[in-house]
Amino acid sequence: MIDYHLERPEPKQMLSKSLIVGALSTVGWLLGLVPGLDVSPSPSFATIEFETSAYAQQYNRQQVNAFAQSILEIELAREAALRQNPGTAQDFECDIASGRVININNFSNEIRQPIQSLCNQSQSILQQNRLSAAQFWEMKNRYDRNPQQYPQITAAFGRLCQQNKYKKLQVCS
Repeated sequence: MIDYHLERPEPKQMLSKSLIVGALSTVGWLLGLVPGLDVSPSPSFATIEFETSAYAQQYNRQQVNAFAQSILEIELAREAALRQNPGTAQDFECDIASGRVININNFSNEIRQPIQSLCNQSQSILQQNRLSAAQFWEMKNRYDRNPQQYPQITAAFGRLCQQNKYKKLQVCS
């Protein structure tokens, strides 16, 4: 026979736990922190992130339009570079904040200039759209992880892809 013995928590213990949870919730609310759960493809790993705002409230219309415009302008520049210099299709790491190619030494001399030029163009595009490199990467990474959470960005891409300037881009097809 199995003997189950369940104890009720002591009132002092229950009160102290409730106070701790209440205090943490209040501090989070006052700081404007919003918890988010990030589940990786492996089912055994999940992380909780605390952000300053919920995803749906994260970006205003101007930021969304600047981001979508920047992505499509950079893609225009990339496709033009590929047409002019077919060897530039290789992967390269562009630090948009500084405008330099991080792994430039991995490429032959003929390809270095077009790659560096594309990196510089990308930096200029962000500046024209009044978007910092940090904002751009944050938005790109979040959108890449879960585009359904950002319908306003998807809508902005749809609107811009209707323009003749972007219609022929592969990302708009």
